[in-house]
Amino acid sequence: MKRIITFCFLLALNSQFSSQQSAYKALQTLNENYSQEHIYILTDKDLYLSGETVWFNAMIFRNFSTSDLSTNFFIEIYDRNKKQILRRRFPVFNGLAQGSIQLPEDLNEDVYFFRAYTPMMSNLSEDFQYLKQIPVYNPSSAKKLVADKTSSWSATLHPEGNSFIQNIPSKIAVRLHSKGTPPSQWEGYVVEKSDPEKKISTFKGLDGNVGVFTLTPQKDKVYEAVITDNNGVKNTVALPKVSETGISLQVISEKDNIKYKIQNTGGNLPYYNVVANIGEQVVYKAKINQLKDAFQSIPTNQLINSVLQITVFDDKENVLTSRMCFVMPQNLNISVPEVKSETLSTEKRGFNSFDVKSKGVSNISVAVFDPEDKKSLQDENFLSSLWLTSVIKSKIDRPAQYFSDKRNTEALDALLISEQWKMFDWKEIISGKYPTIINNPSKYISYKGKLTVNAKPAPQQDLIMFVEGDKSGNQVFQVETDSNGEFFFDNMIFEKPIKITYQVNGANASLKSRTNVYVSPTNTFIPLKKELPSIENFSLIDKKSSPETPQSPEITRTIEARKYKKEYNEKVTLIEEVKIKAKKKNLTEDLNNKLSSSLYRSMNEIVFDLVNDNQSAASSQNILQWLQGRAAGLTINYENGVPTPYIRQTKANVYLDEMLTDASALSGLSTDNIAMVKIIKDGAIGMSGGGSGGVLIYTKRGDTQPVSKGNSLSNMTDINFFVMEGYNESEKFPDSDYGNSDLSKIGYDYRSVLYWNPLVEENEASPTKIDFYNNDTAKKFRFIIIGSDNEKYMPVYYDKIVP
Repeated sequence: MKRIITFCFLLALNSQFSSQQSAYKALQTLNENYSQEHIYILTDKDLYLSGETVWFNAMIFRNFSTSDLSTNFFIEIYDRNKKQILRRRFPVFNGLAQGSIQLPEDLNEDVYFFRAYTPMMSNLSEDFQYLKQIPVYNPSSAKKLVADKTSSWSATLHPEGNSFIQNIPSKIAVRLHSKGTPPSQWEGYVVEKSDPEKKISTFKGLDGNVGVFTLTPQKDKVYEAVITDNNGVKNTVALPKVSETGISLQVISEKDNIKYKIQNTGGNLPYYNVVANIGEQVVYKAKINQLKDAFQSIPTNQLINSVLQITVFDDKENVLTSRMCFVMPQNLNISVPEVKSETLSTEKRGFNSFDVKSKGVSNISVAVFDPEDKKSLQDENFLSSLWLTSVIKSKIDRPAQYFSDKRNTEALDALLISEQWKMFDWKEIISGKYPTIINNPSKYISYKGKLTVNAKPAPQQDLIMFVEGDKSGNQVFQVETDSNGEFFFDNMIFEKPIKITYQVNGANASLKSRTNVYVSPTNTFIPLKKELPSIENFSLIDKKSSPETPQSPEITRTIEARKYKKEYNEKVTLIEEVKIKAKKKNLTEDLNNKLSSSLYRSMNEIVFDLVNDNQSAASSQNILQWLQGRAAGLTINYENGVPTPYIRQTKANVYLDEMLTDASALSGLSTDNIAMVKIIKDGAIGMSGGGSGGVLIYTKRGDTQPVSKGNSLSNMTDINFFVMEGYNESEKFPDSDYGNSDLSKIGYDYRSVLYWNPLVEENEASPTKIDFYNNDTAKKFRFIIIGSDNEKYMPVYYDKIVP
């Protein structure tokens, strides 16, 4: 994997780098073999009703770009007692996963926990997995959720670099830890314990998390901070004991560089090793033979926005002190998409059209909300997840505030003084203590099987398997068992369970009855080990024993929106039924539905129907030759005499009946046997070959030609079978099309989500059109656009209200 930034280093004299080389190699080993992923999820709403559908868009990151490691995404829902309500599995394409989850109709009103992870993440600390509480309401439940406004808090004090040394000025972070909503305002002062009336220093809370002050401690003095919130609640917190000697580390993060200064009041060591890392990569190292009362400088022109950890080692590889800071908090490098309105209507159910251009990033996610249902910025957003909460340990109140237009960079710096680095421990990795990898990230759906004959392993046997597909027809493939009678197959993408019938090649009838295959998935759900956190901001009360409390406007609108959705769906169903009866069946669409599965479709696909149209293809010797010039952006080049497809100058994947194959394999395939060809230009679909687009070829079989009863696998009762589970299916997000006059007669429209598309393919030549209809109330629209510029390690982010 390429490095995220250019490596800087400072050398004093020409000595050996024993300590930082060891730290560097340890971190390199961690990055290459135990790389940590983290997940950001955008859901369509912040609260739900039982029975509703949750739509989500997940981005899996590794070292500030979308991960190329994982191809499977697991999401689970737990109640407060850690009982699993449901679980789902979805494929990951280019670090992106998207789908929907249908909540049970009988789900009790309560707060539920959404957990998400990849197979690789299950090998590491569960602290890195995604876990979020989401309220679910059910008017029929015996108990109801009420907002809990009560709040209790405690405070801790954190000297910079964890050193509090006499006569050395120290920046002290005051950290509030709140259960529930933190106080809106708070302040405090510092006293020496023997003279509590004399205020040595004062401070005010910079936000709900942190405050800061500076103090030069004196020998044998004991200091305390007295903190009071706007409700009159007071806490007294002791500062650490003043040390007579020690190592201090001061850090100042500026736009052009990061300055640091090391002081040692206990006598200089032979040398000091300084290592700075971003994520799992060392970006700076220095060996300092003699300390000076001056700041050293780390240039930031080759760095990216991120949390930087600076660590000072002694000559024996012991950590002396460390400090985190944020790189260039004054200047956030974000790729901001351009959003331009073409047709803007805030009228009831008015039509809106916007042009979106994301400056060269191929895939983005676009969502449009009614701001009335999302009145404030998210507590956690894409930027805070990527840049902050993925690397620190503690819970933060509204982390998104540190990357808003009105951000307080002093507060962010103080917060990082008070935090601990979550991603790894230097002492552990330098000593060679790494995680144990149990769950390897196999490609997509993967199974391990074992063949037995007479209940004993059957080594070196050819096993023939038959797959009866409802879309692309029957498929046959063959595997050979190893010396233990085992076999393995992966890289499969399909939805719903599939039945696999099998037989041993050459086996006689008597042997068939004594042959068995046992299979188990290699990538599957991993039980949650740690306890769930306590529920905050909500109380669950009995409806009968509690006084009647009014329902919040947000819940009322959600209930009304669900009624609208039901009415709308019923109307759409009726209209579709009328269309089917009144309109001639679209033969090409029918063929596409018969042959291709949903994971191998795209809104922008180009379909060539060779059954009902395009009869000229029959005269061509090779189907790829026939495609030349028939689809924009597709060119056919010849490599060693073999026609090879390219989409937008990038070699395209070739699929035969949705199985990845080589272009040379088509040379022997007669075009008379081909039913359909599809060109898909975006790679984020059910294709196991990556993101370079694809040419999909479907042969005449299945529903496109008669199948004799004797050849149907479902009628072959004399052979054995097993079943493999596929990915969970996702619903299509329901767009409201008021261009249809019948649909415009629906009652109230209180939709909170006006547009939802987790995968928008950008056109390099022109902006992408985003069209949607307004609900009955929205006068403004909130756009949230996210993506990743992996080449520049830069987030694509837009969160604004228009007009």
